[in-house]
Order: sequence, then structure tokens, then C-alpha cells
Amino acid sequence: MKVKIVDVAKEANVSVATVSRVVNNIPLVNEETRERVLKAIKKTGYKPNAIARSLKIQKTNTLGIMIPDILDPFYTWIVRGAEDVCGIYNYNIILSDTDFNPEKEKKSLDVLVEKQCDGIIYVGKNLTDEMRDRLTSASCEVVLGCVPDVTGKLSGVLIDNTSAAYDLAVKVIDAGHRNNIIFSDENDNGYIAEKRLEGIQKAYKEKGLEFNPDQIYHCLSSISGGYNQMKDILEKGEVSFSNVFCFNDQMALGAIRAIEEKGYSVPRDYSVAGFNDFWISEWVTPKITTISQPMYDIGAVATRMLIKMCEKEETEMKTLYVPYEVKVRDSVKGISE
Repeated sequence: MKVKIVDVAKEANVSVATVSRVVNNIPLVNEETRERVLKAIKKTGYKPNAIARSLKIQKTNTLGIMIPDILDPFYTWIVRGAEDVCGIYNYNIILSDTDFNPEKEKKSLDVLVEKQCDGIIYVGKNLTDEMRDRLTSASCEVVLGCVPDVTGKLSGVLIDNTSAAYDLAVKVIDAGHRNNIIFSDENDNGYIAEKRLEGIQKAYKEKGLEFNPDQIYHCLSSISGGYNQMKDILEKGEVSFSNVFCFNDQMALGAIRAIEEKGYSVPRDYSVAGFNDFWISEWVTPKITTISQPMYDIGAVATRMLIKMCEKEETEMKTLYVPYEVKVRDSVKGISE
């Protein structure tokens, strides 16, 4: 039989109102009575009604997380970081996969708000004006992951994509690679792709190299996307290059596979650089030169920031840039070697 709050009150010899105050952490009960109620709860096995409790205190201790692709390890590590922090502060998570689809993003946001989440973490490659307006007007706190709000209305946690791509490009150029191609996301209007391209262009300019837009190829940001794009380039044989910058490690893995299937070798014949430090990047042959982006930390820091906002401990809007690291591995070889 289901244990009710009256059963706890009877066991502890207190009123139902007193039990309710203890359950909802209302500081109007002396310590001796509180301990007696807690023992009664444990003895009876009483489970408070979470919905009723949230209506009473106007708080659900639940956060919503919107990610573009649950199959991409980049985003799953962000969720892992968020989940670990939620565990520390006794918050729950509702996860929504938006598939890079604007309509699904709108629907997911509406659902999370309807579920009365105290806060929402929005993770994406780009922040449109429409989505920014929706997030800003949402009836809960919001923190962005991986993208910033240039208007300063929303807080966010990310790396400096321009600086990261610049540092990687400098390493590659200094290794002697002057003739590079770029595998970018098929949606070239996205914030992340735009900033990484800016970083590469900055490196070109500082090294006195001319940047040709024809060097950019747009493809799916997946293993198959990198594979198909590289296969097409090699089969046509119209493009001369010594290195390819891939805007994530999955595309880099696909590009390497296509190069090897054509009888070439990485890095002997072609070099390949990735981005994000997908966990398998250091376990394949050759190990992939990439930018290590702290996905777990982005999720953890964004969640801690959001919880502080939900608890009214933090109200200032700000963008936090977490550190990244250039991982020089085997897939990029010096031209003179």
C-alpha cells in the first residue's frame, strides 16, 4: 500500500503541516522534530510527490539540455559533464536531441519550458536571432554551450574557436604546408565554422600566404562526409594540396580512409588535421593532429553557472572561454621530413 504523508505524521507524532515543512526544507521546524520526521520518513518508506512539491516551492530542481546530435561524442561528453554537476547539487536532467533542425529546436524549447525546468542549456553550432529571442524570453534561466550570444543577453561557455584554429593553422603552415584545403560544415553560416575559418585566414595573412575561397569544401560533418568529399577530390585529380584542415575529427577520419583506399598514405603523401579531439583520434593509425576541446568541462561549467542562476546566486550575464590545447600527433608531417 502506498505510504501517504499522514502516515509519516502519525509515525512521528506531528502534524501533516510539520512533515510538509521538513520535506520542503522550510526552516520553521526545530532540529529535534526534524530528526524525528526524517526517521519516520525512512521507516515508512515515504516518497514525496515531486510534482506537488515543485508547485509548492515553485522549483523543480530539473534542468533541460538541448543538444544537436546525441550520437556525436562531442555532445555526449558535454552531457556527461552536466550530469556529474547535477548529481552534486541534486538536480535532474531532461535531455533533448534537436538533430540540427530549427523546428525541432523550437519544439524542444517549448517542451522543456512546459515541463517547468528551472533552467536550460542550449548547445549548438549557431545561434539564430529567432532562437536567441525565444531563449531570452523563456520563463526560466538559460546558458549557452559552444556558442556565444553576441548581444550579451545570455551567458555562455565555449572555447575561442578563432584562436584555436589559428594556432592549429600556424603549426601546420610552419611544418611547410602552404597548399591546404578545408573541409567545413555544409552549413557555412554556422558560428563555429565561421570562426574556425577566420582563424585559418588570420594565420594565412600573418604568414604572407594568399587565401583562396576555392580551398573550402562543404560536406557533412561526419566520417562519411569527410570520406565522400576526399574520395571525390582524389578521383577527379584536379586539386593540388598537401594538407586538409577538417573542422572535426570525424571528417578527418573519413578523409584518411579515402586517402588510404586510393593507395596513398597519411602523412607520407597527404597530411590531415582535425578538430575537437574525438576520443578515437589518438587510437587510430596515424594518430590525428587536432585541437583538444574540453567538452566535459564545457558541460560542467555551463551547468554550475546555470544552477547558480537558478539559485539566484549569480545574475550577471557573461561569456566564459575555457582553455583548449593543440595536439600535435602523427597525421601531419613536415614537408622537409
